[in-house]
Amino acid sequence: MIVMKTGIRRFGVLVVVLSLRAGFPDEPARGADRGQTTRIGAVASSPAAVTIFQGLTRYLSENGLPSEYVLYANYDSLVGALDRDEVDIAWNTPLAHAQFHIKNQCFSQTLVMRDVDVGMRSTLVTRAGSEIRSPSDLIGKQLVLGSSQAAEATVLPLYFLKKEGVDFSKVKIVSLDAEVDGQGNPCASPQHVLQALRDGRGDAGIITVELWNRVKGESFARGLLEQVWISPPFNHCVFTAAAKFNKERASRFTKLMQEMDLDERAKMNVMRLEGTKKWIPGGADGFKDLIDALRDK
Repeated sequence: MIVMKTGIRRFGVLVVVLSLRAGFPDEPARGADRGQTTRIGAVASSPAAVTIFQGLTRYLSENGLPSEYVLYANYDSLVGALDRDEVDIAWNTPLAHAQFHIKNQCFSQTLVMRDVDVGMRSTLVTRAGSEIRSPSDLIGKQLVLGSSQAAEATVLPLYFLKKEGVDFSKVKIVSLDAEVDGQGNPCASPQHVLQALRDGRGDAGIITVELWNRVKGESFARGLLEQVWISPPFNHCVFTAAAKFNKERASRFTKLMQEMDLDERAKMNVMRLEGTKKWIPGGADGFKDLIDALRDK
């Protein structure tokens, strides 16, 4: 079993699971009894999580899939809840999805994801003057990494670079793990790594290509940072279900998610806050490298 790094790191003292159903707290889900209600789990990464999952479960319930949501303090708790059948579907980071998949003998359902989560890539960015022109030049240099739970800023780049022959016993790792992810959001790691490079805390760092494309034209990046390597593509956040979860309900959930659009305000808020214009079926192949990376640990 792959063990995730634990610790209550979201909202400091938040240890109680928050459970709210679509509609009023005491109102039974429409069109089904409690036993047929689909429970969706997520991590309370920001106050917007309540708005997102209230809107999402209301939309699903009004369209024939009675749903409620449960918010957890961190991804350890969420993965555990999915494993214990306390929730039916979990909105996971790529690492949480891969860990659940491995924990369950490599059987799970990859349901649906945002359009922006397909084909992501990480990139090695260096400070000008570091004399790093390729991954092999990292020897003896300081490499900044983010949260240990960040697939895109730590786990996958290390795996890919090791496959290219980088000997990390000869690289000085500057890990931000102990100081970032204060709200349980490993996906913010690329921004922390970028800030560390701006502050001169390392010679190079791993961020996402998407972030690099946003900042490379800004004044602080021009002349200071250079891109020297890009990873193979991989998938990011995804709705996960156990292999035994009812296939008809899984299919209904995926279909309804795909039918969401920006025409109605309630749907627009969910999609805008999640940063997507379209939900698409999840691709299991996009997690293969991450699963292999966890197995190699």
